[in-house]
Amino acid sequence: MEDERPGLEVPREQWRWHILLPLSAAPGEGAVESAREAARTSCRAVDRVRLATVTEGRCVELSHDGPFSEEHLSLKVMEEFMVARGLVPNGPHHEIYLTAFDDPAPRTVLRQPVRAA
Repeated sequence: MEDERPGLEVPREQWRWHILLPLSAAPGEGAVESAREAARTSCRAVDRVRLATVTEGRCVELSHDGPFSEEHLSLKVMEEFMVARGLVPNGPHHEIYLTAFDDPAPRTVLRQPVRAA
């Protein structure tokens, strides 16, 4: 999500979902426009799809092993780590899923771009 509030304080319906792809796998703008047109009849939000390059810079990263419902505990650890080191968020929090969503033992990399306070 793109909001100044901590992620878990923002209602999920206000989140903006991003799919992060390695630059080598990202489609060109022409492919994105073709996909928009193909999906237009079945998706009202199709015009909000965009291609963007993200340069993160410095990040705090943590491997969360366990259910998504407990990610808030790992995010709290990250927040405390940032405060102790005088860091503040500098871009949207994001996650890298290392296992399938239905895996009984999910693993997720939590990442937060940061800068000095």
